[in-house]
Order: sequence, then C-alpha cells, then structure tokens
Amino acid sequence: MPETIETRNVLEIRDRVSLPTRVIFALIALFPLLAPYELLIRPKWQDPWNLFFLLCAFISIGAMTLSGLLAWAAMAGLNSRMRFDRPRDTLTYSWDAPIVALRKYECPIRSIRAVEIETHDWSDSAPSYSLKIRLENGREFNSGSSWSLEEIEGIKARVTAFLSGKG
Repeated sequence: MPETIETRNVLEIRDRVSLPTRVIFALIALFPLLAPYELLIRPKWQDPWNLFFLLCAFISIGAMTLSGLLAWAAMAGLNSRMRFDRPRDTLTYSWDAPIVALRKYECPIRSIRAVEIETHDWSDSAPSYSLKIRLENGREFNSGSSWSLEEIEGIKARVTAFLSGKG
C-alpha cells in the first residue's frame, strides 16, 4: 500500500516491500522444497521409469516452481517512490529491489499532463487501484497498488492539490 509523506514543499508517495515481508516470502519458499526431497531423493528409487515415479516427479516440478515464484517475490518485489518537489520544480520517480539497482527518472513538474487512477482488473479477485502520472512525452509512472479505491482517490486529491499550489 502506498504511503504518502507531505511537507510544505515536497510530496512523496512511497511503496516499499518491507524486509520482514521479503524474509517471510523467502522462508515460505523453502517449504515446497520438501516435496522433491520426500518424493524423489529420500526413497532412493531403483527403477525411476514407472508411473509412480513420474507422478512424484510431476508433483516435485510443481513444488519447485512454486518455490521459485516465492523466492522471486522476495528478491524482485519493487520499491517505488514518486517525489514532487516544488522548490526544484521536479518530479522524481525511482524504483529498486534487492536484485534491481536503483533507477531514477527526473522531469519538470510542468511536464505532468494528467494525474489519473488506474484500475487493475484480476480474473480471480476484486480490482486493485494505483495512481498514474502521465507526462507530456508519453511516459507513465504508477504508484504502488491498493485494494482500496478510496485510498487511491485520497492520494490523487492530495497530489492534485499539491500540484495546483493549494496543498
């Protein structure tokens, strides 16, 4: 969920994957690895080319895939930051992750063309929402997403007020 920090001249929207969350994902990623150990390594198969071995191998591949996805979430979950700085007249968008070096994009605040709410529709759950900043050169930056439309509408109102000088 995005966090908003506002001072008189700076508005910042942060979305971070916390260290405890990353550690939990990494630890949960270890659990499915029990399946390949218990099904393939521990039994010491004499004849691996039978139906039961193939079923165990199929289950083990699925477990290893799940472990990989959870480990990927722990290592590649992006942290992002949008910083609107009135004195410097800049919007700075930066993002990083443990396996992605810090990257920044800086542009003048006056190059912002639109502040919008983007809806992310999911096939198996309710939609999530994020704030989208659209620039005149066509670039777009999104904040972290939230399941609460009201929260993102509140952030949009704060950004709009800040950019108009009323915030």
